[in-house]
Amino acid sequence: MPKNDNTDAAVTSPESIRVRFRFVGFILILIGLGLAGRFFYIQVIKGEDYLRAAKKIYTERQEVFGQRGEIFDRNGNLLVANAPRVHIACGPYHLKNDEERKRLAWVVSRHFPEKSYQEYYRRFAKYRYVTDKSGKQIKRRNNYQLIKRNATLDEVKLLKKSLTPVVQKNKSKKKDKRQNLLRVLSYEPAAVRTYPKGQMLANLLGYVDIEGSRMTPRNGLEKRYNADMAPDKVRNVFEKTPAGHPIIFADNKILKPADGKDLYLTILEPVQAILEEELDAVMEKWKPEAVFAAVADPRTGEVLAIAQRPTFNPADRKTYKPDVIRMRYAEDTYEPGSLAKPFSVLLALERKLVKPDDLIDCEKGRWGEKKLTDSHAYDRLTVSEVIQKSSNIGTAKIALMLGKDGVYHALRRFGFNTRSGLPIPGEVRGELRKPKVWDSLAITRIPIGYSFSTTALQLLRAYCGLANNGKVPELKLIHGFRDPETGGMQLAPPVKFLDSGTDPVQLYKLIDMMISVTGKGGTARKAAIPGFQVAGKTGTSRKNIQAVKDPVTGKILVKSHYAAGQYYASFAGFVPAHDPRLAMVITLDNPKGASYGGVVAAPAFKNTMERTLRYLNIQPTEPVLSRSRQKGR
Repeated sequence: MPKNDNTDAAVTSPESIRVRFRFVGFILILIGLGLAGRFFYIQVIKGEDYLRAAKKIYTERQEVFGQRGEIFDRNGNLLVANAPRVHIACGPYHLKNDEERKRLAWVVSRHFPEKSYQEYYRRFAKYRYVTDKSGKQIKRRNNYQLIKRNATLDEVKLLKKSLTPVVQKNKSKKKDKRQNLLRVLSYEPAAVRTYPKGQMLANLLGYVDIEGSRMTPRNGLEKRYNADMAPDKVRNVFEKTPAGHPIIFADNKILKPADGKDLYLTILEPVQAILEEELDAVMEKWKPEAVFAAVADPRTGEVLAIAQRPTFNPADRKTYKPDVIRMRYAEDTYEPGSLAKPFSVLLALERKLVKPDDLIDCEKGRWGEKKLTDSHAYDRLTVSEVIQKSSNIGTAKIALMLGKDGVYHALRRFGFNTRSGLPIPGEVRGELRKPKVWDSLAITRIPIGYSFSTTALQLLRAYCGLANNGKVPELKLIHGFRDPETGGMQLAPPVKFLDSGTDPVQLYKLIDMMISVTGKGGTARKAAIPGFQVAGKTGTSRKNIQAVKDPVTGKILVKSHYAAGQYYASFAGFVPAHDPRLAMVITLDNPKGASYGGVVAAPAFKNTMERTLRYLNIQPTEPVLSRSRQKGR
């Protein structure tokens, strides 16, 4: 059949080709206009929306905290430190397959067995589901799962080693791709509080809780000075890879937050260690419910050591109990007993009402008129012997010469019923009522340390005043703050003194009386230190149990009363007596086996002071008898 040449010519004619090109060009123009419109819509009309959405994916906003200030003793010994830690996290969405998910869950469960393999595997799912406001389940990428909070650097190192790709020993040198999981891990720097000295000063220092990357103080000096020790925080913004790692060369905003200030105390760590060792010995021997003590320099009011038992270990949360966390030396009030006697006697000396050699009728140990007794049947004692023997009746008769206002003034001028000056949260004032509300027996009870309450810190302050020529210092605990940026030290303000108006001549006589307390015939011979004159006073008081009220009605369920056979046993003193360098108060709450302060508290005073004098290289002021002469006495 002959070909139709005309048809083929028409199809391939120039005109038909031009039509085709125009058609194709028109289609391309339409596509181009469509794409241009789409690009215009994306880049211009919805550009900001898409940009914000993209930034949420590749931009990380992270709060970063500086380092919390550390705590040191006076000489720079570290008491509370920061230890570096790392929060380990991963981005499960970027695990390639279920095999990698199983591998990661298995390795992590071996290193951090706090959770099971099954729990880690569940957490490493590619997607997670969240509930919106309407209650609808929304599927989201699982881009972040915390693996371990506050991991140590060694734990991080071991985990990385387990997940680092290994090179095969064959000639191909191929890596084990199954273990190449480091790409999905991320690390956030963190820190925790550590305590190089263990439980030393635990009650005073306090502790912090870790909330995310923030340390939140709960009590003690950590809480009191949080504003100074807390670091600044900054919000860093940086671009990240799909696995969550920062892109090094991106336009990131990375700032370094300022660290908190370091706190320096007046505490001397070796003296603190001595005191705590002695309190441990007291607990073991006498088994009291509690014992608390403090040592200070009476010239400056600086506290060199302060401790209590029982206590807790700030590194072990299992030991945190309300009754051992609170600071008994500041929060426990008790009737001081005979520790109060020197103050009334001193004022009576100053007012020329008595002289050291004046005789006082002590009623042979029982004064029926005032329902008062002594531990021994004393007949007539000199004023000096009233202090030496700790006569309740003799002290009460001297107080009657002073009158109510005089006894009240004798105590108030040495700081009783006021706080000590230490920056301790929760410190109480005790209770010393004004004379107008005293009953008929108060005038004979308050001067012997009953019918008013105080704290160990108030007693320490008052005895510092006796030792410091009547100048009563506010107790001082803070030496200063160190700026970690400059290294400069900002010292705490100078100590303030309360002038008691004491006559130095009469105070000297009282101190001689207090020296006799630790000498032959005194109630505290066990407080004597060879080579030194020790001025002190014993105190033994019955334990007062506070009234119990119904929390709803306020009705008294149990009246306030003295517990049978329960006592506070104390000793307070200073050394060297006429040129004091150290003052100390120690109190035992309900010791077992003995109750007198001269028996249970005085030896701990002696041991602590003797060791501290040696550490501070304070030379003896008195000749020391040889052992043979001491035995012969």
